[in-house]
Amino acid sequence: MTSYTVDLLEGLAELMTAEGLGVYRPDSPIRPGETPIVLGAMPEEPARAYVLTPYPVEDTDTTDAITAVQIRYRAGPDLREVWSLADGAFRLLHERRRYRLRSVYVALSWRESAGLMGQDAAGRTELTSNFYFRTTRPGPFLND
Repeated sequence: MTSYTVDLLEGLAELMTAEGLGVYRPDSPIRPGETPIVLGAMPEEPARAYVLTPYPVEDTDTTDAITAVQIRYRAGPDLREVWSLADGAFRLLHERRRYRLRSVYVALSWRESAGLMGQDAAGRTELTSNFYFRTTRPGPFLND
């Protein structure tokens, strides 16, 4: 069974992996030196990581939808490291048009906002970016 949200998130993680931003391997351990791309919750280790979390922005009575994905970045204590992670995602996604994330057609993606979260208990810097994805999301009661 295809899931819109799972396809959007895993497709995004796979795109980020293909572009060399990090590594998405949900069924295998992360190797030393790799930057994992994780769905849902920030892992304790390693220090550098991306976390993808979806949330709806706009669902209409048509198949058009806007779904946001918060990308949370964590790196060492040097702010430049976390900014570099965020810049990589921006280059990949901001104003990108007409592409697929698995079964999900994305007409346009863009960064809507970003904010520095400060440091975690281990002194690692965190930042978030909120990317919006204008998609086609079919449903049984929607007008095509």
